[in-house]
Amino acid sequence: MLSKPSQKSSTWLFDVVTLLVFLAVFYALWIGSHALFTPDEGRYSEVAREMVVTGDYITPRLNGVAFLDKPALYYWLQAIAINLFGLKEWALRFWPALMGVFSSLVVYFTGRILFDRRTGVISALILATSPLYYGAAHYANLDLEVAALIGNSLLCFIAAMQSASQKTKTFLLLAFYLFAGLAALTKGLIGIAFPAMIIGAWIILLNRWRTLLNMNLLGGLVIFLAITLPWYYLVQKANPEFLHFFFVTQQVSRFLTLQDFNDKAAFWFYIPVVMGGFFPWSLFLIQAVYQKLQVIWKNKNAHAAELFLVLWLFMVLIFFSIPHSKTVGYILPLFPACALLVGSYLNVCWDKVNSGGVKAGKTVFTYLSIVLGIGFLVAPFFRNWIDIPSHFIPYLLGLGVLLLIAGAISHLLKHRPKLGSVFTCLTLTIAISLLVFSAGLDTVNDKSIKPLVQDLKPHLQADDEVVAYYKYYQDLPIYLQRRVTIVADWHASDIPQKDNWVREIWYGMVFQDTKDWLIEEPTFWQRWHSAKRLFVITDENYFHKLEQQTTVYKISEQNHIVLLSNQPDVILSKNP
Repeated sequence: MLSKPSQKSSTWLFDVVTLLVFLAVFYALWIGSHALFTPDEGRYSEVAREMVVTGDYITPRLNGVAFLDKPALYYWLQAIAINLFGLKEWALRFWPALMGVFSSLVVYFTGRILFDRRTGVISALILATSPLYYGAAHYANLDLEVAALIGNSLLCFIAAMQSASQKTKTFLLLAFYLFAGLAALTKGLIGIAFPAMIIGAWIILLNRWRTLLNMNLLGGLVIFLAITLPWYYLVQKANPEFLHFFFVTQQVSRFLTLQDFNDKAAFWFYIPVVMGGFFPWSLFLIQAVYQKLQVIWKNKNAHAAELFLVLWLFMVLIFFSIPHSKTVGYILPLFPACALLVGSYLNVCWDKVNSGGVKAGKTVFTYLSIVLGIGFLVAPFFRNWIDIPSHFIPYLLGLGVLLLIAGAISHLLKHRPKLGSVFTCLTLTIAISLLVFSAGLDTVNDKSIKPLVQDLKPHLQADDEVVAYYKYYQDLPIYLQRRVTIVADWHASDIPQKDNWVREIWYGMVFQDTKDWLIEEPTFWQRWHSAKRLFVITDENYFHKLEQQTTVYKISEQNHIVLLSNQPDVILSKNP
């Protein structure tokens, strides 16, 4: 660890290269070792695959149906990865991982500008090793990208405001507008809402209205519109109902409505999410916020950066706590602020390791590591009560041993005069734990349809039809690399009230004619009894219902998903 803050220009390159090498290896290991998780990884990756196949990069499509819930930037990035590296799991997770590494470096730059060199390094490592941030960077959906882009825009703004160099300030403001525009092209209004709210509150509290004059708002607006407007114009031209659907139905109404959505949770839901997803650094978060509030209260103008970070944390937390529907990944935009707050706090306490707040965090880490370690070691003996995949047990035992060792080392370090050893212990513990867990992910992904598709795909012919019968598996089209027919009650009156895959696809049906592949029961039976060979994929319950209605030919079963056919002459390599 760094023993002394430094602002020498020669150290910038050394820090960046060192961090880049460490983070690149850390984030790349085992990134493609497991199948896509559903629903998100299968859904969003399939949209990108269809862009590549169709050549239409304006209207995103899911299984051939317009999928206009989100803007197109994420799909473009995924399409680039597919074109460059092929349709591989690691390629589909390439951009989230790259964003995670890049954003950690932006945190380093910002921490160094706002505070000092050591704060920058500590904060970057804290962000990169936060379990929720690391996990999101290895998960192919939009959460990490939008969090990184929003975070980078806010970091560039506050760094610009604190920079003494006009050239640096101009560059950072340009980057601020660039990242805000890219965030809006990733997930819509939220890309500009957070910067506007947080910066606005910061300006009001500090009475720094001149900041608005120094922000080059007109030039920033031009940059923002140049990034976002072309796609919004082109997609509206191709799909005339898009703007109302996207901004009213998906952006405003989803936030304010009492309509039924999945993942309902209490107002306080994100507090334990942050405490767990930011562990072990969350053990110092409350102390860090309290310490910053104290100095802000004494002189807010002298601690404008700290005020900005505190506002960032609380405004994002409150914003996402208001809706009834809550998803874990939504809270990720506050993690860069948390990393800088804790990084700055630990830097201040670097030579005061036995200060009350640091000592409390160390003590909790020591005993919590021991308790968790013992819990992981004994958990396999309680498999009658705890659902633990048998192949994951070695990884669980490894985590248990690691945490026991970490707890013991942390206890032995309690009398060290400086924080460097303890910080190194915490960093290595969480980094190795995340790598062990990542290595074992393939053993816990029991919902993937990949094994069944690998069994089926070599035997498919061009005129065969693959049908998802009342159960749509989000990773089916991407592993199959073709559109599938879906059977459902597409005219049911309660579709708008249920937050599920049916409504997700139903929303896009108005944008094109889908009668050939989004079918209902009568059409299915017409095709079933025809000479055409159908491969039907459904769950066990629907399989038994089909058995009662007609003669079916069961081919294979994986993870409680059944593959069957209407033809008796189908023989696959793994016929049960």
